[in-house]
Amino acid sequence: MNVVAVAVPAFSPGTPEHALATWVRREGGFVGKVRVETRDGLRGLFVTEPVRAGELLVSVPPGCIVSADEDPQWGLSLRELLTARLVGARTRGQCQPYLDSLPTLDGAPLLCDWSDEELEQLQAAELAELARGMPPFVAASCERVRPYVQAEASVVEWAERMVRTRAMFFDTGVSRRMSLVPVVDLANHRTPPRRSAMDGELLEPVALGSDGESVALVARSDLRTGEEVCLTYRHEGNGQLLLHYGFAEMICADQPCFETLRLGASSTPLAAALHLGSDEADAAALAALRRHLVDGGAEGEAASALDTGVCSALAAACEAELRRMPTSEEEDARELASLSLSADDAGRRRSALTFRVVQKAQLARVAQMLHSLLACGGAPTAAQVWQRSCVA
Repeated sequence: MNVVAVAVPAFSPGTPEHALATWVRREGGFVGKVRVETRDGLRGLFVTEPVRAGELLVSVPPGCIVSADEDPQWGLSLRELLTARLVGARTRGQCQPYLDSLPTLDGAPLLCDWSDEELEQLQAAELAELARGMPPFVAASCERVRPYVQAEASVVEWAERMVRTRAMFFDTGVSRRMSLVPVVDLANHRTPPRRSAMDGELLEPVALGSDGESVALVARSDLRTGEEVCLTYRHEGNGQLLLHYGFAEMICADQPCFETLRLGASSTPLAAALHLGSDEADAAALAALRRHLVDGGAEGEAASALDTGVCSALAAACEAELRRMPTSEEEDARELASLSLSADDAGRRRSALTFRVVQKAQLARVAQMLHSLLACGGAPTAAQVWQRSCVA
């Protein structure tokens, strides 16, 4: 990538972010047309001038990055190796401007930190159980790291949380790498909009530099002054975002949906998940429902009739799940709109309501789409289920 860019001093002097940007530049990196702002209580990275897709925004040299490559000889996962590296950097006083910019453990809450009462607000028993099971898993991971570092348990726990919520994966061509990248990790998450064939593909905003060690952040699309620079942390829906990052995302009409919709009680065959986002996952869900009908006595029916039955059962399961929930999508949306940003518990309540609104909107959308397609004759394909369920 041949890009000429001029640095703009847009970080407020005296702030940890200004010290961070100054340090990155001093070490040979580049911080361009970006600044840090807090909007609606959330810190993020915003452009100071119009930028074009592909324009270099930040380049972080290897001396500022905390990284770990896969190395089976240690008996640690890649996440655990990076946790140990971060603890080591803290113990030795390395990368101090970066360490000063990181939050405390309490400043990076995840779903596993919610109380039982707060987890009930999700109206999703399976997700709540995953959250309750996470602390023992994290504690065991931290215990595996401790023999390799000289630090108290609380420091290892903090490092594990920083890695879980901020680290990025890279393929070096030789092995997988996990890195903590200053300035770049100030960018918030957003699922990018769907693209038509005429639009072309969105640029991948974060990549290793030509030296295989530095990390570059570019604009993945044209941005106007003041627009936010965002990354996509993962394509797995709000359940995973809540578990690993502590927030939920409101899905707009122009965004694809990667939600996992749970249908029916966990003890029934209809508990198979419907994953929206790929034809393969949709096909697997339809196959699970097909097997349920076969076990119920539909084995001798023709394939076309069975497919219609599967889709009817899927629509009915979506509607049953909506009836099971104690509040409606409309009620949740009204409460979400009324929340005060200044309320102490507004963050978790907002995340719970956002999760609920998106889940219910997708359940209703899938049911409506299936009824519409079945009314037109013939069973929809998995591709049709995915395409139409992601359109408002």
